[in-house]
Amino acid sequence: MLYDPQSPERTVIAEPTPVVPTPHGDLRDADAVVATVLSCIDRLLEGLPPAERGAVRGIGITSLSEEMVLLDASGRSISPMPAWYTGVAAEAARGEGIDPSFSWSKLRWASEQYAAEDVRGVTTLNSYIAAALGDDSDFAIDDSHASRTGFFDVGAATWQPQLFEATGWPASLLPPLVPAGSAVSTLASPLAERWGIPGTAAIVLGGHDHFCGAFAVGIRSEGQLYVSAGTSEAHCLIVDELPQGLLPEQVGAGRFVDGEHFYLHRQLPSGHLYRQWTGLLGLADESSRAREAEELRAEPLGSLGTTVVPGFGTDVRSSVFDLAPDAGRRTLLRALLEGLACAALLVDRELIALTGRPITEVVASGIPAASPVWQQLRANLAVAPLSVSSEDEAPALGAALLCERVATGTEGRPSALQRVPADPASAAEYGALYARFEQKLSTLR
Repeated sequence: MLYDPQSPERTVIAEPTPVVPTPHGDLRDADAVVATVLSCIDRLLEGLPPAERGAVRGIGITSLSEEMVLLDASGRSISPMPAWYTGVAAEAARGEGIDPSFSWSKLRWASEQYAAEDVRGVTTLNSYIAAALGDDSDFAIDDSHASRTGFFDVGAATWQPQLFEATGWPASLLPPLVPAGSAVSTLASPLAERWGIPGTAAIVLGGHDHFCGAFAVGIRSEGQLYVSAGTSEAHCLIVDELPQGLLPEQVGAGRFVDGEHFYLHRQLPSGHLYRQWTGLLGLADESSRAREAEELRAEPLGSLGTTVVPGFGTDVRSSVFDLAPDAGRRTLLRALLEGLACAALLVDRELIALTGRPITEVVASGIPAASPVWQQLRANLAVAPLSVSSEDEAPALGAALLCERVATGTEGRPSALQRVPADPASAAEYGALYARFEQKLSTLR
């Protein structure tokens, strides 16, 4: 994304993130990702006048934090590593009380694949990209990404060497830590010449993509809940302080990208289930999607008594109850969307119970959040008033705003929001829908 604080226009260039298919699952070649980033910036700057190139103050970086890179003595990637969604060493992670999706499991898997004597350091994918762009780097990891590793003390903002060494690697490999939104270097001279950008442009580690997205839509205060609607639907509640004691297994915690707050995190496999169900129901083609909102709104609230209970966290299973004899494909799809909305309400209520504090506002972004049916369901099954952002690239905008803060010392303007009103006349019907969901869920627990 090319971000100019003086203009509402955003130029976005996107290319597929390269993967390496293997019997272990998809791996990520860090150098191939760097090449893709450089290609995107090349294309982004095409046609930009020299004067505007000369005005570039920095490059902000955001990515999913769970992906790790093994470094050799020269600071180069040794070999591809598991992508964020590739499940490896899950049982070993659970044995340590660590979320299997965290970086810990990727490193544990790698300790059984690669020779220890070849590895001189570890870092995250975003930090590896920062090093490739910068003139100097010690591969520092920002605390937003560190919060998703499984060997980081969120409260103290320090590494936990013993947990790291349980991956099979020595703690001496751990890099320094920096706050999210930190400048870690300036643009490397060869790239400055290639792009016509000042060599003083800051290279800034923005943070994890969900939380950069939250920053982009104005999340700044305790009690605000950000819903990042994508393949994994993230529910991120901002808090001033972490709850005392151990958190429930399904709740993550970390340091927010503003450098001042913490977050509590739950997730639902909403996007995965939506794609799975539309495929199974033969509704995955674009012509079907174009008619989807109108046809789903024509389906009655409650889906003729059909209830879908989705999985929580990384559980991508779903259960169907009381399938109506006259239910059609759209009825089933609406039942899934209702089930996901009920699951989201349950998750948010559990976060309220955990913190003992109210949620004051819910802000959502992502492609699903643009759907009128999604908005209608979520506004009526919400713990607080719902607003949505039309920003398609919220994580990139968040990284740009954090970069602006570092490079200029000013706070950029977050994405505009649209309030989605609930329908008071339908409150009883939605209450009955949620009660039915809870009753069906209770039979599975």
